[in-house]
Amino acid sequence: MKEDKLKVKLKNNPYDIIISERERDFLLSFKHFARSKRVFIVTDKNVAKLHLKKFENMLREAGFICKSAVIEPGETGKNIKSLSYLYDKALDCGIDRKSCVVALGGGVVGDVAGFFAATYMRGIKLVQAPTTLLAMTDSSVGGKTAVNTSGGKNIAGVFYQPSLVWINASYLLTLPERHIRSGMAEVIKYALTFDKNFYDYLLNLFNKGYFSFKEFNRIIYKSCAYKASVVEKDEKETKGLREILNFGHTLAHALETYTDYKKFLHGEAVALGMLFAAKLSYELKLCKKDVYRDTLEIIRCGGFDFNAGTPNPEKLVSLMTKDKKSVDGKIRFVLLKDIGKPVGGIVVSGKEVSKLLKRQWILNS
Repeated sequence: MKEDKLKVKLKNNPYDIIISERERDFLLSFKHFARSKRVFIVTDKNVAKLHLKKFENMLREAGFICKSAVIEPGETGKNIKSLSYLYDKALDCGIDRKSCVVALGGGVVGDVAGFFAATYMRGIKLVQAPTTLLAMTDSSVGGKTAVNTSGGKNIAGVFYQPSLVWINASYLLTLPERHIRSGMAEVIKYALTFDKNFYDYLLNLFNKGYFSFKEFNRIIYKSCAYKASVVEKDEKETKGLREILNFGHTLAHALETYTDYKKFLHGEAVALGMLFAAKLSYELKLCKKDVYRDTLEIIRCGGFDFNAGTPNPEKLVSLMTKDKKSVDGKIRFVLLKDIGKPVGGIVVSGKEVSKLLKRQWILNS
């Protein structure tokens, strides 16, 4: 495969996103900025079984000294306990301020390893090496790192940009179908909020019924390019531009927290959140009903289940008011004027949100 490279053009920390199966493409860039031969690889138990040994061998053959730490997979590993383990493990392994952290895994590993890198000895170099579609198309780019607390998702976190992102799509060959589908939710998010042409392209792929390897790489590249274009303009979400990347996430995070991260993968919750946001957009007369129908169509074609069970609407509203995007207890949504035309910062009363949830539109769609 031909190497594709994107640059995230941040003033203080520009970095490359390399989309390539070739190890040499990664190593050339990695060697360029590595200040030490010592590398600390953070991964989870599932990824470790599949990829850790080969990844370590690649770096060792290139002259690096590899140490690794393995956390619990999934949202159960995304907590303060995992951070504490990483701090102690890194010290025991002799990781110092010139060492580099590599996050080898999905979104959870990227978030935890990123938070660790940002705070260990006040910050050491970070490389994102995502192994899931969700991480490749979204979470590995942009510098958001966080862990969950008992009160909600991503409550403790910090912006910390990587020095390099290496996306090797061959990792998708070991990914379960459910996780591929989950990652597609973030791709759908970009189609709905950025580009009607990309929406049409993606819908055609879904209707075709399969993706070629070339098509996977194209949607990864396009998703990263969309995200990079926003991050460059609003790195730390202070200007209101980056907020559009949260489309569908307000309800999604509440659903994940409500179900103790056991019922939904992140993308599955985001799919429900996007559908809710589209319906809310129509109810508030921000868009025509066709926009809701188009959102419903692409999410349905993506293979998502609309049955969210019977969560308590008041409890979901309470969780949404605690979302980090909320201000003064008021729920803020990213909604749609049209496909490719999002609008952020829309404040909706808890009463209105609860009313829509009680109509059980998810079950009846």
